[in-house]
Amino acid sequence: MQNESSSTRLFESDFCEWFTHVHHNTPFFLFGPVFIGCLTYASLVYKFSTLQIALLAFSGCLIWSLFEYFMHRVLFHYEPTSNWGKRILYLFHGIHHDFPNETDRLVMPSITSLAIASFIFAVHYLLLGPAGIPMFAGFLAGYLYYEFVHYSVHNSKKKIGWTEAQRKAHLKHHFQDATNRFGVTSPLWDYIFGTYKEKV
Repeated sequence: MQNESSSTRLFESDFCEWFTHVHHNTPFFLFGPVFIGCLTYASLVYKFSTLQIALLAFSGCLIWSLFEYFMHRVLFHYEPTSNWGKRILYLFHGIHHDFPNETDRLVMPSITSLAIASFIFAVHYLLLGPAGIPMFAGFLAGYLYYEFVHYSVHNSKKKIGWTEAQRKAHLKHHFQDATNRFGVTSPLWDYIFGTYKEKV
């Protein structure tokens, strides 16, 4: 573990390196309008009722929480054997464990988040048709809440009362046992899948 205030360069190219540093408000500027647009479109064009939109959006939030858990547990903590695989995993998550409080690397790079969001939207729409639009809005809401909580957890200047439980659990994941507590915004799936436990 490196000093939390230190950093490392990921790319020799200044252009590529620039994309790895992201202001923590960027996801909200990128996806906030998309979230509002999806809800507005579902209401005005497809005539979903407020209750329908609320239920679909809530379902999207639940889908996000499960997605968050498995992305963190299965993908980000996968242990590849090839040098190429190790490099990719380090770029996605390993650097975060080495430099957990590097403030401009606490949110996902915009190119990556836009690519993933586009894919997830396509899956929602292909599987559910118009109902996938408000559900995707809920998924985005879950993602934005994740970015808010994750930044608050790692930035000592941003201690928000209701994130304190998540802060303690996530910091235990970083500094005590990286094989447990994969949920950042909620311990729900850790409880369900038995990964919310103390290291023996």
